[in-house]
Amino acid sequence: LVLGWGSTYGPITAAVRRLRAAGQQVAQTHLRHLNPFPGNLGEVLGRYDKVIVPEMNLGQLATLLRAKYLIDAQSFTQVTGLPFKAEQLATVLKEAIDG
Repeated sequence: LVLGWGSTYGPITAAVRRLRAAGQQVAQTHLRHLNPFPGNLGEVLGRYDKVIVPEMNLGQLATLLRAKYLIDAQSFTQVTGLPFKAEQLATVLKEAIDG
């Protein structure tokens, strides 16, 4: 599962489409609000072996998810002032899926 929020929606969607076109099984969800978390978020996260959280910060959302839901959320962060590129994100996601 690739979980995003905010400005990561576009690049995550493009990367997930690339992976699905290449035959990878990958799911995507996007949070609209963080406080409070959606009521069923813990149930949704529990359905997946891997949860990857691309963030345009130092990984605060992944930290919150780990603390609240006790899952091993893998964080992929970037703090450059530029958005993720879909190709770059697709590569990182494929490595996480295969790894």
